[in-house]
Amino acid sequence: MLEVGATGARVPPGAYDAVLASSAKGIDCAGTDAEPYKALPLHAVGAKTAKTALERGWRPDIVAGKAEAILPLLLARYPAPAHFLYLAGRDRQPALEAGLRCAGHAVTAVDVYEARAAEALSDEARAALAAGEIDIILHYSRRSAEIFLRLASAAGLAAQLRRMAHVALSQDVAAPLKAAGLSVSCVEAPDEAHLLKAAAAIL
Repeated sequence: MLEVGATGARVPPGAYDAVLASSAKGIDCAGTDAEPYKALPLHAVGAKTAKTALERGWRPDIVAGKAEAILPLLLARYPAPAHFLYLAGRDRQPALEAGLRCAGHAVTAVDVYEARAAEALSDEARAALAAGEIDIILHYSRRSAEIFLRLASAAGLAAQLRRMAHVALSQDVAAPLKAAGLSVSCVEAPDEAHLLKAAAAIL
């Protein structure tokens, strides 16, 4: 549903205290401007983000499964105002930045990557959906779920979606699916391992 690519955005020089990344793509798409800040602690949302950061020479420190979970950990670690460099995606939830700023911290967010919406379902996906060959659909983000619903409807396949099981990474991801009248299961923890575990349980 999404094609992720680097934006080419430049990281402005600054006296940063730490670096934030909420996706492995933020690490992959950070340009050479980010190199001078690899000595700083990097706080990551998601184990995959932390693993990618470590492989690229960063210093992963605080790691949590989602933005809402990492925010209180950051506030505890930084009781005094700090300046964070956020290697971010263009489309993102505002909770992390808003929470830090409300606590008096500075956040310089650089949109180093963006996810472009697909314009149509692939021929393979349309054929499989139409033939009823798909039993379970995994939904990783609210935006991709919304795009999928729109493209499925445009392809005349909205009715077929009701016959399939849908598994969402969180309640937020599930919201547009539920609004469309679909039955959705949400995982116990917001990571791919639990998403696949939920799918296996349905099978």
